[in-house]
Amino acid sequence: MSQTCFKMLIERYSEAVTNTAMRILRDSQKAQDVHQEVFLRILSRWHKFDGDVNWPGYLYRTTIRTALESVRRSKAEQLAEQQREPVASNPGPDWRLRAAELQQKLVACLAKLPKRQADVFVLSRIEGLEYDRVAELLGCSKETARVHLHRAIKSLARDFRDYLRK
Repeated sequence: MSQTCFKMLIERYSEAVTNTAMRILRDSQKAQDVHQEVFLRILSRWHKFDGDVNWPGYLYRTTIRTALESVRRSKAEQLAEQQREPVASNPGPDWRLRAAELQQKLVACLAKLPKRQADVFVLSRIEGLEYDRVAELLGCSKETARVHLHRAIKSLARDFRDYLRK
């Protein structure tokens, strides 16, 4: 495939990749880093692609995986994991800090899930896509997507139950 096709791919999907990364990371600089890494990964494999690629699905999966890998590498996430404390039932002046802490906990828990479960959870619950679209993007059946989502929710519920008890 030509360099012109690669440029068109970037122009067409650049915003979607950045927005998906931003929804996961909640940090514009990290989202930009993920954006660059996603397209660099594609460029490094460009010679292997033929003309029949499901680019929206491929980019969603690659963006989600790259964002979650970024979280895995983050020292801030390791610190958040070590310093868990329960969220107050009544929001106080520190509610934004606690909300950010919960967001970090969710990202850390997603990073521990098997990739397919994390992908389905992010696409379904964070991106708000229907099962049919999730299945299409991930190249699996609707039932398989539901099973992965169910398992992801069970794991996250277990992780958050322990988190909220401390």
